[in-house]
Amino acid sequence: MKIWELDSEYDGLISFVKTGREGAKRDVRQAVSRVKEGVLSRGDSALVEFSIAWDRWDREYPIKLTPGEIDEAASRVPRKDIGILKGMIRNVASYHKGQKAGGRVYKKKGLSVREEPVPVESVMVYVPGGTATYPSSLIMGALPAQIAGVKYINVATPAPGGAINDYVAAAAKLLGITDIFRIGGAQAVYAFACGTATVPKVDMIVGPGNAYVEEAKRDVYGTVGIDMLAGPTELVILCTEAHSPKMVALDMFSQAEHDELASVGVFSSSGAHLEDIRHSIEGLLGATVRRETITKALKHNGYLVHFTDLALAIEAINRIAPEHMELIGDEDCVSSILYPGIIYVGPCTPVAMGDYYIGTNHVLPTAGAGRFTGGLSVDRFTKRKVVVKIDQSFIETYGDRAERLARIEGLPAHGDAIKARKESSQ
Repeated sequence: MKIWELDSEYDGLISFVKTGREGAKRDVRQAVSRVKEGVLSRGDSALVEFSIAWDRWDREYPIKLTPGEIDEAASRVPRKDIGILKGMIRNVASYHKGQKAGGRVYKKKGLSVREEPVPVESVMVYVPGGTATYPSSLIMGALPAQIAGVKYINVATPAPGGAINDYVAAAAKLLGITDIFRIGGAQAVYAFACGTATVPKVDMIVGPGNAYVEEAKRDVYGTVGIDMLAGPTELVILCTEAHSPKMVALDMFSQAEHDELASVGVFSSSGAHLEDIRHSIEGLLGATVRRETITKALKHNGYLVHFTDLALAIEAINRIAPEHMELIGDEDCVSSILYPGIIYVGPCTPVAMGDYYIGTNHVLPTAGAGRFTGGLSVDRFTKRKVVVKIDQSFIETYGDRAERLARIEGLPAHGDAIKARKESSQ
């Protein structure tokens, strides 16, 4: 991994990070378009065909799991681990309940506007399941929807060999979710966006996925709602003081092990500290179970940055807007750090704890989207219902001005509609 000198290589660093993000899109759109064509033209048969090819099904399985299959899979999870899942659910629920917004009423003479949040009716929560198991992503996606009041919650997850992951099944049971579909990838997104004989069309699709899932979500937005484009994971660690090179390396590994397209970087005010981190990475990789994935991620999208000007480092991090950020050292600078999807502060706050047990949501914006949106929350599953009523006094006060604006804009029928209300009181 190269050590970048921020003062002299600022633009090169930003370009490196951006290029790595763009690399995730190479050849993806063409592949996804073929999947889309198959699902739209052949429905369920295409879903089964793709699953046999990519999820290694040895025969045709029902696309939707039966209650018995869910019960059987969940029963294989040890009681101790069920308790751990319950604890995560409690923490996530406790945090997200405070996000539920109320309505408001706005009034002035002759006018009343009432706003209230209305939940979307149906969602699909996508749970990745290619190279790892993610019951945590099911909890993070489904619980805010339940708190918001979503009526129908469906789960889609890849089923290698036709079998759903036991822990995903157990998490679904604990959440009271029974509609689980053993399909993944872009094909699951298109199925739920458009509907098939077996798969219901939903109003919204949420949850992180690989580059193919995210490209499909980008494509269907407008047909259905989406949470955000949450692609390959990202982490930036800002050290304003030297911190354990081993812990920094392990935190980098914790995100790099998700995906070979993951992006992980460290900013440090000490060049010697960065060298120590590099040596720790080399020493720890050999004993790491997912070293192949981690090695590819670090090789292609890993970076170490030496800075002498903290303000310039913060400016670079704000431009990168990583999904996750850890800040170790000068906590006073957190007020200047604006755009990461989430910021973990202090040496005892690793991103890995946020992925599981803090309670904050780990479905977060990637690829710089933190500059304009935040992580998944309860309000993402609601729309604002607005009810307006005005009386004749409001027309008398503001009707002439509104009518004039309509005619300025060349929309005479607007003006006539307003004028008719004015004349009706005379």
